[in-house]
This record gives sequence, structure tokens and C-alpha cells, in this order.
Amino acid sequence: MATNSQEVRVPPRPTMRDIARAAGVSPSAVSLALSGKGRMEDSTRARITATAEELGYRINREARALRTGRTMMLGLVTSLVADQVDDQESRLDWYTRTALAAANESFRHGYALVLVPPLGDRNQVHELAADGVLLIDPDPAEGIVEAAAARGLAVVTIGGHSPAPASSVALDREAAVELAMTQFLADGARQLALLVDESGRQNAAATRVAYERWCAAQGRTPIVGTVDFAAGGGRTRLAHQACVRLLTEHPAVDAVYAPLDSIAAGCVTAARELDRPLGAGLRLITSEGSIARDNDPPLTAIDTHREEQAAAAVRMLVNALTTGERPPNQLFRPSLIVR
Repeated sequence: MATNSQEVRVPPRPTMRDIARAAGVSPSAVSLALSGKGRMEDSTRARITATAEELGYRINREARALRTGRTMMLGLVTSLVADQVDDQESRLDWYTRTALAAANESFRHGYALVLVPPLGDRNQVHELAADGVLLIDPDPAEGIVEAAAARGLAVVTIGGHSPAPASSVALDREAAVELAMTQFLADGARQLALLVDESGRQNAAATRVAYERWCAAQGRTPIVGTVDFAAGGGRTRLAHQACVRLLTEHPAVDAVYAPLDSIAAGCVTAARELDRPLGAGLRLITSEGSIARDNDPPLTAIDTHREEQAAAAVRMLVNALTTGERPPNQLFRPSLIVR
């Protein structure tokens, strides 16, 4: 039976010569612009990139990998354990947003992003099939940064300053503490406490140092509670117990800064148990996330700009792979979401 179907012609893929002709530059300039290598005026690089996008040019990742000997993959190493997700809903929200932002930025630079489970053993670094790795707030005691660098991998950490040769993207903890404490005082709170985990990770350590400095500058006595997540048994339950202990030992405390939203979740249940209604009986500030947004009432939160941090970390990692040099660290200033 005859049909009237028409043959569909697929237009040829544009080449670097096509881009060079349209942008009025040489093919070598196009190669440098799209690879991020070499010195070039920003306006010229932007014009070439825009022309490539207009023509629908797509990097042939397989060909580039064969030519350069690279995998064209970046690894994002998490600390989220699959069989503990039920107890880590807020952490899952954090990692999902971070991973999506990192994946989008990686793709823009011609790389694929691979999620890597927690590396409990530094020797597991040798099993990573990636050109570079992003490490989220690594534990210094594990030595993962040093092991990755020793293997020749480019490394950028998210959440804490790193030893050379790794670079880092981190939140300005001094500014975060200042925002939280200033808001507490504006709300009429008098006794301001901090509740952090005692894992030794840089996020918690840097926040505690910043809080103690703020108290010293204000002539206040620091009131610090800690959560030992290593004890096991559920993060929210452990945070609940730590908050009850803090408020029982310091009954005058009327404001708690809990930087981790998983700790804030425990504070919410502790306030309910102690008949300290949030807002009137106890003020609570945490990091922006599902706990702050979905709680009733919603919580005032520190916006850490996690997506921007993740994208910046990818750009730094790609820059390190391209130039062979260590990019300077970046510090992100937080903002406050008042609810």
C-alpha cells in the first residue's frame, strides 16, 4: 500500500568552522572559547559562545574524552546514606537542590555529574571514575581531600575551607550568626543560644567560633548545646533530646539558632514537649529548607544560597581542570528570610 510520507531531512550539525565564519573569528579562537582555555577578551568569548548557541552547536563529549584522555565526568560526593533517608528528609531536600544545580552547571561546561555515596575509606577515592570531585563539608579526619589530591584529582569542597591543593566554596558563618542574633534581639529575645552538632565538621565548628566571637563582642556568655549524631538512633530524636537538655539546663533561653534544619526539627518537637510555643515562648532560626518552609508556623531562616554555591563550585572545578591551577576560595554572604 502506497503512502504519502515525506522524507525528513535532518540538517547537518554545525561545526567549529561554521561558528568561526558566523562570529568572524578563526576556528582556533572558537576552540579556545568553547573549551575555556587561553587568553581572550571576555566580549569575544561571549560572542563566540552566543553564536555557538544560536547555531545549535553541541560538544561531542565522546570525541573530547578520546582526544583528552578525560572521562568528562565530575563526582559529587555526598554524606547521605540511602537506608537513612527516612530520617533525613531535610537533608535529602538539601542534597537534591545542590545536586540539580551542580548537574546543570556541569552540563553547561560539557561535563556529566555523577552522584557518589559517602566515602568512609580514603582508599575508595581510587575507585572514582571522574576528572574532579566536589566534596560536601568533608570530615577532616577522614583525609578524603588529601587522598583525592594525591591521586591527581581536582578537588573543590562545598561548606568549609579546605587544605591545599583543594579550593572551597563556603558560607560566611560570621555573617550568618550576625543575621540570626540581630533578628532575635529585634524580636525581643534576651537569652540567645546555639545548638550545633559535635561532629567536628567545618560547618559546625565555624558556626560555633562565629557565635562565641559575637557573644564576646556583645559582652554575653555563650550558651551552646551540642548534638552527638554519632550516637545513632535518628537525627531528629537526638536533636530533640539535646534541645530539651539545653532548655532545661538554661530555662531563661528564649531563642535558639540551629543552623542545621535537621536539628531545628528536633527543636520544634522539644518546644512542643516543654510547652514553649514557637514565636511566643521560643524563637527559632535555622537554614532555609523544607523544615523552615513547611513548619507550622514557618520558621525564619538563613538563606545559604545553596544552588549558587553549587554552581560556583562546579565553575571552580572546571577552571582547575582547564588551567591546572587552584582557583581562589569563594565566600558567600547569606541573607535572612523573615517569617
